[in-house]
Amino acid sequence: MDTSLIDSIDWQNLEHAYGPAIDAPKELANLVSGDEDDRDDAVNGFLYSSAYHQGTVYSCTASVVRCVIHIIKNEDVYSFETIGAPLIRELLCFISICAHTWRFEPETGAAAFEGCDVYKDYLDHPDSKTAGYAKELTDFCSTYENS
Repeated sequence: MDTSLIDSIDWQNLEHAYGPAIDAPKELANLVSGDEDDRDDAVNGFLYSSAYHQGTVYSCTASVVRCVIHIIKNEDVYSFETIGAPLIRELLCFISICAHTWRFEPETGAAAFEGCDVYKDYLDHPDSKTAGYAKELTDFCSTYENS
């Protein structure tokens, strides 16, 4: 896995729901782990519980969104599953819920906007929920660009 973007971020000076985001590099790498349980923990325990928690974004969230987009662009996420869902569905869902905060968290919106070229690739995904999140994100990109 190309960790150049992840390694370039000063995670110790960024916060998530539980304090310094020093676990981010490990958790982001686990998104493409060969172990489905590790991937599921990275999605549910890190993305949905630390980087974004109950409607709140943190100083690490924009960086995590950028890293997730980087992973989608550079890793074979299409073939990975989490427990009960395609990994790409969970990654697009995470970006989508973060993108919804763009009006009061502009940095997070800007980070989500950086993936506009990627989201289009999943509009025809065979999993309808994945395609739905891709559509939400392409709609977000259009709204964000025209705001």
